[in-house]
Amino acid sequence: MSKKNNFFKLEMLFLKILDEKDCYGYEITHTLKERTHGKINVKEGTMYPILYKFEEIGYITSEKKLVGKRMTRVYYHLEPSGKEYLDKIYNEYKDMINVINDLMEKKHE
Repeated sequence: MSKKNNFFKLEMLFLKILDEKDCYGYEITHTLKERTHGKINVKEGTMYPILYKFEEIGYITSEKKLVGKRMTRVYYHLEPSGKEYLDKIYNEYKDMINVINDLMEKKHE
């Protein structure tokens, strides 16, 4: 597992949403809140630094699209390297869940 291993990764959740479809920022936070029944409510100020970092690394790309006559939205798209990273951190997450479940459910002998 990676040295910087946070049990709960917003990165993983953002990438999962982008794996399903291209989204703009507010759409990512809204989808996350909706699909977690309000249990995960991320502010845009938390989300954008993660998205900018991912774009710099090349995990995602962005495209500005005109909405209506004047409004522009930035849509984010998951690139193959981002999909690989998503798979990696999701597998780390599942491994950690299994380790914790084993610890909690088994008695020490």
